[in-house]
Amino acid sequence: VHGPGIADNSTGVAGLLALGATIKRHKIQTAADIWLVANVGEEGLGDLIGMRAVVDRFGPAAAYIIVEGGMYGFVLHEAIGVKRYRVTVNAPGGHSWSDFGRISAIHVLGHLISRIDALSVPATPKTTFNVGVIEGGTSINSIAQQASLQLDLRSEDPGALAALVEQFTGVVARVVRHYPDAKIELQTIGDRPAGSIARSTPLVQIADQALRVVGCSNVRFLCGSTDANIPLSRGFAAVCIGLARSANAHRTDEYLDTTDLTAGMQQLLLVALAVSGFNSAA
Repeated sequence: VHGPGIADNSTGVAGLLALGATIKRHKIQTAADIWLVANVGEEGLGDLIGMRAVVDRFGPAAAYIIVEGGMYGFVLHEAIGVKRYRVTVNAPGGHSWSDFGRISAIHVLGHLISRIDALSVPATPKTTFNVGVIEGGTSINSIAQQASLQLDLRSEDPGALAALVEQFTGVVARVVRHYPDAKIELQTIGDRPAGSIARSTPLVQIADQALRVVGCSNVRFLCGSTDANIPLSRGFAAVCIGLARSANAHRTDEYLDTTDLTAGMQQLLLVALAVSGFNSAA
């Protein structure tokens, strides 16, 4: 099934609704309450605002089962750290002919991007950077007065992420010195905290065993950036599991392979019932 967002995370939301419908239809009783919670702000500049509210509401007493449409066969119990920045360049600008030679905010931004592209990052622990958005200028024959970029920095290791941030801010400082007639502003627009729980944690073991019960013999453990970042960063029990396999996430040709969707839903039901204290003999 093709479509932007079909796997990440429309299928996750549908799975949440299907789980609730199944529990209601079969009048399943559990020792603990099961809350089905959808939230906003996981993607883009949301900075996990929805999940922060969820965790503030339920605290350490809850076990957090995060549902993704893709990622079937994976159990995520480690969260990577993410830092996001907006860099805005303001320059004199002017007319492309009569004011030729004045500093262009777009040209300054281009130099900054080329230097970001030359940043050195380790392969292990995996550490990445990406300029995801650029904006600026008013017309083709105007020297741009303003331009901006949005930058995403990530790492499995907090120390490596801190070192990357230091590299990046050093690059900005050097560009500032090189263009004294331009003003460069740096704004933090996202801070997704890292965190993890041990693979031996009961919730992680339950998620692992549920996959094996539904026929997934190759269970893999993954480190990523999801709604699980917030509870994991606070040391709370949390896992992220997937319902099917997918590819091309965040692209217009994103797709979901529904082959494993039944097993994925069975997995979700098993994890929810095991964690909430379902007794089949009752």
